Amino acid sequence: MTTTSLVRSRADVVSGNRGRVRPSYVLMCPDNLVENALPHLRGVNACPLATPRLQQAEFGEYLLETEPGAHSVQPLGVGFQSFLYVLDGGADLVVGQDRFGLAAGGYCYLPPGETFHLTTPDASRLLWVKKRYDAVDGVARPHRVVSHVEDAEHIPDETIGGTYAQLLPDDESFDMAMNVLRFDVGARFSMVEVHHQEHGLYMLSGAGVYYLGDDHVEVQADDFVYMAPYCPQYFYSTGAERASYLLYKDVNRDGF
Repeated sequence: MTTTSLVRSRADVVSGNRGRVRPSYVLMCPDNLVENALPHLRGVNACPLATPRLQQAEFGEYLLETEPGAHSVQPLGVGFQSFLYVLDGGADLVVGQDRFGLAAGGYCYLPPGETFHLTTPDASRLLWVKKRYDAVDGVARPHRVVSHVEDAEHIPDETIGGTYAQLLPDDESFDMAMNVLRFDVGARFSMVEVHHQEHGLYMLSGAGVYYLGDDHVEVQADDFVYMAPYCPQYFYSTGAERASYLLYKDVNRDGF
């Protein structure tokens, strides 16, 4: 390799970076991710997308990339509620005396007090969201949910210009929501949203432009966006296929 080609290669890497860190949001792209390990997981590359180290985030979200036969050696999720979503491949979970498998698009919510063991027979990718539960006197604890994204009702919503599917019940016992939003090409929000919830957004498919804070940011499949509370936000779908994303937000609590 000549010196000229080496310099050009390095310049291409730098100029191709789309990741951003701003006071009100963070954009992480596949090229920004580095290998990480989490305790009690074998054969798993765990990429932290959001944790409390990220500005004021009060939840964790990890991209788990697994080898065939990857597994846990101790219970996972101790002290937290957990949400697992299979992007591709599959996962086998053991929760107490129960065993069940998740295929791509399958998901599982475990309330506080439930832990899990994880095995992936094949190479797989999963998202794991974890959050400490915000208990409220007089409000019952949430219950376990195991389902598939295609079994959820996808409801048209003029405000977002697309459809949304609530993967968890609309119930005050839940202090977190996990939704899948889908947009045809050219669909867009009808307003710029500003609200006190924080978001973790993982692009499942397609592409679009997000207005975040004072910036217009291009996003595409496998990008992750963290939005802090009160970050102005607005999305419109671009590209040649339907855009969709999995969205975490905190709900049903007053913020104190």
